[in-house]
Amino acid sequence: MLDVIVMIGLIVDIIAAFMMYYGKIFRSTETIELMSKHNKHEIKHRILETQLARLGSILLIVGFIIQVIGYAVYKDV
Repeated sequence: MLDVIVMIGLIVDIIAAFMMYYGKIFRSTETIELMSKHNKHEIKHRILETQLARLGSILLIVGFIIQVIGYAVYKDV
């Protein structure tokens, strides 16, 4: 039963990471430029923030998938 609970938790984590990736924080460059009132420093900062958030979400997704695979493959060992 514990195995099922752990797997469900990891799958929920993967879903949450995907939701973060497609969430409100990830705006297009055009949207950022419109929201930033054409302040070049703010535009660069928001674009960098978005790129870092995307990278972080991708790393979370990859990490959780590795955990699921590792747990599924080695739970019987």
